[in-house]
Amino acid sequence: AVVSTQSTGIVGVYLFGFAPLVFGNSIDKAYISLLSSFSGGVLIGTTFIHLFPEVVESADKFRCAVGIKSTYPIGELLICVGLIAVMIIENMVEEYEQVVHHHSHTHKEVEEEEEEYDEGVRLVDTRHCHDDTANKEHTPHSHVDHFTLGEHGGWGAYIMVVALSVHSILEGVAIGLAETPEATVTLFLSVIIHEVCLAFALGLKLFQDNHSIKQFIISLSVFVISCPVGVGIGMFVLGIFSSLTLTKIVFVLKALATGTFIQVTFFEILAPEFSHRYTNQLFKMAALTLGLIFISVIMYEMSTPGEMNFCKQFVLGHH
Repeated sequence: AVVSTQSTGIVGVYLFGFAPLVFGNSIDKAYISLLSSFSGGVLIGTTFIHLFPEVVESADKFRCAVGIKSTYPIGELLICVGLIAVMIIENMVEEYEQVVHHHSHTHKEVEEEEEEYDEGVRLVDTRHCHDDTANKEHTPHSHVDHFTLGEHGGWGAYIMVVALSVHSILEGVAIGLAETPEATVTLFLSVIIHEVCLAFALGLKLFQDNHSIKQFIISLSVFVISCPVGVGIGMFVLGIFSSLTLTKIVFVLKALATGTFIQVTFFEILAPEFSHRYTNQLFKMAALTLGLIFISVIMYEMSTPGEMNFCKQFVLGHH
């Protein structure tokens, strides 16, 4: 039953992750923008309804385990550290890329000028004039396309992969620590339904940043295998650590991952969408709200105990 549920879930994550790549080119840009806003709402709900409470709970366990009596918000501090660390790393990478690109472009221009001079061609000034005109005509168009597809040139998608994968590993650890097969299936079901939504958001980000099919496969595969890896860690590896060490590791990773989620949600997805007006802002806000409501209902349903939880009864009843 567990293996069947896991296989079905993994296939579902792949399908939803690749959906933007398969259907994205046949959908109008305005609808893609609305879907991006919807995925932003899903990530907002994941961050503030799911991750934040877990960090607060883990912080309380950390204080008890370590013997800290202070009520200082350690979890919130680590969330800020994760957010700022990701922003610093991303900006450093972008600065390095710009320096390398500028150096390569300048070196190429110097070589072309030397070749023309040696051949006695007196068209250097004309060529420069032509290049300047072309650059002026090309730059605005290039800026708009690049801004629409992904303001950070694709690095935001990779950061998103890391954030989602760390979160998925921690979810897998919880599954691996489950004591009964029924609890394992129930936890895995709730995680898979959640990760299907996140996989779609990731696929949409990869599509908007114009990533290749190879990058799609690698990124989604890393995300998909992270949960089973977490399950393996929970079942086998964590037995060698003390409960105190586990409490520290889980707490720090959850807090840093939450900070990364905030960066991805607001800087990589929502900021590009709401800083230009390719679609009506009210429709985007409506899509954002629907995404938040959608993931909130799913998380409420999966966390509700007893006979009213239809999803849990449905899956467990078929195994």
